[in-house]
This record gives sequence, structure tokens and C-alpha cells, in this order.
Amino acid sequence: MVDAIQVRQRPWKTVLLLCGKCARKLDGGYGPKGRDTLRDALRAELSDRGLRRQIQIIETRCMSVCPKKAITALNASEPGTILFVPRKTPPNEALALLLGRNCGSAPELE
Repeated sequence: MVDAIQVRQRPWKTVLLLCGKCARKLDGGYGPKGRDTLRDALRAELSDRGLRRQIQIIETRCMSVCPKKAITALNASEPGTILFVPRKTPPNEALALLLGRNCGSAPELE
């Protein structure tokens, strides 16, 4: 007998996906000193704003869209829009673009 599908509620309002292959190729390049990964820089920015539990950041496998010197990222609420976040992009700018204005469930950053 197969177990029933279960539903589990999470506190997340938004899920951001980052390409892990792009991140490995860049090996850092974000944050105040340029040594952090994009994921770590975004998580630190979310923590500073008190939004860490509302937005989940997941590093995926290759998304088959490979930019040079950038990381492929998308907001799971808007899968039709893929962003390329160049190295040295400030985390607050990356978050503003990833969350966008059309994400009704995403908390405002400003």
C-alpha cells in the first residue's frame, strides 16, 4: 500500500532559485568583500531586513541558461522571468529584481 501524500505548511512566502553550477563557476564574487556566494549574500541581506524566514533560497542544478560571469536566478512565483545576476551586484539590488513588483506574496523591501 502506498502512503498518502502529505501537506506540510512552511513559513515561506517566496522561493528564489539560484543555479548551483553558475555559483560554482564564479566561486564567490558577492557580498561586502566579494568573497561570498550569491546565496550567502542574499541570506545575509534577508537576515538584516528580518525577512529570512519568509523567503527561501534554493540552489538548483543547472538551469541550461548559462551566462558569463553571472548567476542564473529566478523567483519561483514568476518562472517566465529569468535573471542573470552579475558578479559584484549588491545583494539589495539583486533582491529587488528577484522579488519584483508583481510578486504579491513577497514582502516589500523598501
